Amino acid sequence: MHIRGLLLVSSILFGMGCSLIAEGTASGLLSQPQAVRLLERIAQLNTKLGELPARLQRAPDFPSQLKDYTLFQIKRMLDGGDFSLATEAQLRMAKKLLENPERLMDKVR
Repeated sequence: MHIRGLLLVSSILFGMGCSLIAEGTASGLLSQPQAVRLLERIAQLNTKLGELPARLQRAPDFPSQLKDYTLFQIKRMLDGGDFSLATEAQLRMAKKLLENPERLMDKVR
């Protein structure tokens, strides 16, 4: 799928996901802790690489060409074998940075 189409689809899906979580919580289908976990995961998947702290972005081999892409989009590129924007190693590094920035910040300090 073309990247712009992927951007549109992902933003629509995340918006719908948040709405469904709110409805599920209001109707009692989801507990508050479940809803919080799901919303945190959506927020993580929707985080762009360029939103990471500047200190992490100055790391050697930081894949700056991916700064406008979210974790969700980067995972889709990896899963689909799309290495047109970055190498597999760069995509894996971006995924790791977005999935666990706190741990990596501790290493940089």
